[in-house]
Amino acid sequence: MATYNCGQKAENTLQSIFAQKKDLFELIVMDGASTDDTLDYIKKYESDLTLVSEKDDGVYHAFNKAIDLATGKYLYFIGAGDCLKPNILERIKEFLPTDEPTFAYGYCYFVKQKVFNGREFTGELFIRDNLCQQGIFHHRAIFDIVGKFDLRYKILADWFLNLKCFIEPQIKKQYIPCLIADYEEGGLSAEVSSDPVFVKDFSRFIREQFGVSKFIICKMFLKNPLLFNLIYSAQYRALTNYWIDNYTLPKHLISFARPYVHGYKRLKKSYRK
Repeated sequence: MATYNCGQKAENTLQSIFAQKKDLFELIVMDGASTDDTLDYIKKYESDLTLVSEKDDGVYHAFNKAIDLATGKYLYFIGAGDCLKPNILERIKEFLPTDEPTFAYGYCYFVKQKVFNGREFTGELFIRDNLCQQGIFHHRAIFDIVGKFDLRYKILADWFLNLKCFIEPQIKKQYIPCLIADYEEGGLSAEVSSDPVFVKDFSRFIREQFGVSKFIICKMFLKNPLLFNLIYSAQYRALTNYWIDNYTLPKHLISFARPYVHGYKRLKKSYRK
């Protein structure tokens, strides 16, 4: 858990964590040397967590330091203000293999936007979308394979890490059909525009991995995410409607009729005998 001058938000998150079954987790709080009352709230629970409060170079630097301290098989990253859903650790433990590096992910609820975020992903979907960090459980071996969070990216280092995990064949991808957490923040468009180093490097990485056509799509998205998604959504709806009108209905009719046709042929053959 990363904190910095977040006040009572820290306690809200802590309460959601300590409501989980206690033998399923250890908690490391990386505080960036808060100057408000954040540490007062955290120290209420000090006997049940590891607290490090010192200046850092942002949230991903804090998470990287926590990776070195953690002893668990899986690592989960959360920010102050985000809250785990009740009993979620108990519910998902069966989805987490212990014997192979696994990137396990579910979905989250974006509190400010009032939307659910998350679905089963492929590597190419990262060209214009990202998984919510609060829905992901990382087998610790992942960081030996692809490295930690890249500190060149101040806002979107998790996006780059997630994509690298998805295109790495050594890492198993496991979708968890569960609501993992409430995520306080939101707003992908603002995040993209706030991380110019990510914008520059990410599109080049997409070209190397997926080719020129995907590179062009990625550049269009990064240039104006909101406009791109509006256009993409309209095109998708139009294509879906066309497919339904021209292909899906006939195919459904054929699928519906096929067993009856085969049944009639078998009956006719049997009658002739």
